[in-house]
This record gives sequence, structure tokens and C-alpha cells, in this order.
Amino acid sequence: MTKNILFVSALFFLFSCTSNTTKTEEAVVVEVTIEKIISLEFASKNPKANKEGTNVMISEMLHFSLEDKTQNEFVGFLLTLNNTQEGALNFSTRNDSVFCTSPSSLMLMSMPPKPGISPAMIETNQEFFLNNMSLLKFESVNIMFVGLGE
Repeated sequence: MTKNILFVSALFFLFSCTSNTTKTEEAVVVEVTIEKIISLEFASKNPKANKEGTNVMISEMLHFSLEDKTQNEFVGFLLTLNNTQEGALNFSTRNDSVFCTSPSSLMLMSMPPKPGISPAMIETNQEFFLNNMSLLKFESVNIMFVGLGE
């Protein structure tokens, strides 16, 4: 009988060592939010260059990077990115796309121009979609949207 009690006690001891139900394991979940830093790249002919059209060399172009939630002047115009200001050329991003609203009417065309496709006339304060290498022609200035920056 004592052998049976010792045998059962040994089984309970082994069972309690291998399956401890009082021990709980906690899972640690770490959430990491990575904020994309967005910038837009622009180019425009340097007003000091006396050349026109395809005769303008890259070295005669002004280059500009507009950071997210900022505003800066470029070739005499105030540009904003996700920071709308009245009277500015306002750019915004949604779902990896770039949009623009202009305080004055302008002509929008792709660069290089595509045969058979006429430039689009954009009305004042109308939001429009921008592709990489879109040329915004208004007043006496041309600003080319080069694309998203790194």
C-alpha cells in the first residue's frame, strides 16, 4: 500500500513539474509608428538664363525641395505641402498621390509633351492631380513638379 501511495505521489510531483497551470506567460506587443517623411521636388528655369525651351541646360535650372507641412517661396511663388495657405500654390498628398490647388488659373502639361495631347487649362482654386514631370505654366513662370523626394 505504501508503494502505491509513493507511486501516486511521484506521479503527482512529476505532473505538477511539467504542467504548471499557475504560471502565465505575457505577450509583449510593441507598436512602432514610422512616419513617412515626405518632400516634393521641383525645378524651374533660372530667370538669369537667357535661353528658352529645350535649350536650357540642367545647370541653368533652379532646384527646390518642399518638405511636408511647410511653406517656402520658389521663383516668386509661395508653395505649401500639406499646409494650406490662402494665395499659395498648395500641394497635398493622399494615398501616395500628389494634388495641387492654385490661386490663379494655369496650364498643366506633361514633360516632355506627349504628341496629340493638349495642355489642360486649370481654373482658379480647382484641385488637380499631378504626375511626375508635370509642368505648371502660369503668369510668366513655369514650375516643373519632378516627383516625390527621398
